[in-house]
Amino acid sequence: MKPMQFTVNAHIAFDGDGTVNGMIASARVVAGSLLLTLTLPAGVAHEPLAGRYFLARCVEPTEWARSHDWTLSLRRPLFVAGWRPATVAAGAERWLLTSSQLEDVGVNWLAAQPVDMPINLVGPLGNGFALPSHTRQLAVVSEPARVAALLPLIHAMLDRGGRVVILLQAHNSIEPLLRDLLPLATEVHQEAPGADWRTRLQDALAWADVVATALPAGEMAGLLEAVRTARLRVERGLVHCLADARLVCGYGACLACLTPLANGRWTRACVHGPVFDLADLAVG
Repeated sequence: MKPMQFTVNAHIAFDGDGTVNGMIASARVVAGSLLLTLTLPAGVAHEPLAGRYFLARCVEPTEWARSHDWTLSLRRPLFVAGWRPATVAAGAERWLLTSSQLEDVGVNWLAAQPVDMPINLVGPLGNGFALPSHTRQLAVVSEPARVAALLPLIHAMLDRGGRVVILLQAHNSIEPLLRDLLPLATEVHQEAPGADWRTRLQDALAWADVVATALPAGEMAGLLEAVRTARLRVERGLVHCLADARLVCGYGACLACLTPLANGRWTRACVHGPVFDLADLAVG
């Protein structure tokens, strides 16, 4: 397979303010999530990837728009779904970023942009998933619109020779385009919410060395109950959750992402997460 060749221009570069400018290579919607492929300059931090995110500026890349267009003033989070190197000479890399918030006006703006549109990013930010050295069996628990954010973790587990089971909560069958994204070496199950879902979830929790989840906030209580049923207690280090939090500034200043902890305190998901040990979270 030949390495990818990219042409680097002025739009693909690190900016003087600490941000990075990339260029859209493709944008598509798969299973209710935006998959945005961007060409970024070589040198962006790579590890760990799963659970980390960029904040994208949603405004036309002109000086006038930056100064006057405040209709989409907030940056939108895009989670890392993959990364592929280019040749050293090209000085650019391809990144796959994802968002499940298709109803958001900023994400819709990103999805509608043409190929070669420059996009300004901050990141990657946050703390992602880490695979302990002893892990041989990984269970991924998610829904179709959110699972792409866990793809780097799935590939990392397979690369070390481990086994991966993916459990998706969905009413309808999994879209073919989503199946194409999931590695063939994984075992994929899909269940609608209800008794069968709870049974599948408990089985996955009992089987796995480590569990990674990306679920809506409303599903966390059911997850906690399933852990206690399958494992009798919430073991630290067993279940790691990508928090369903509002990531706005990326630096903990705006407090929009405050997340309650089991010790009665609160933390900022954008800097101390967005990945947390389930044992640390207050779930109610």
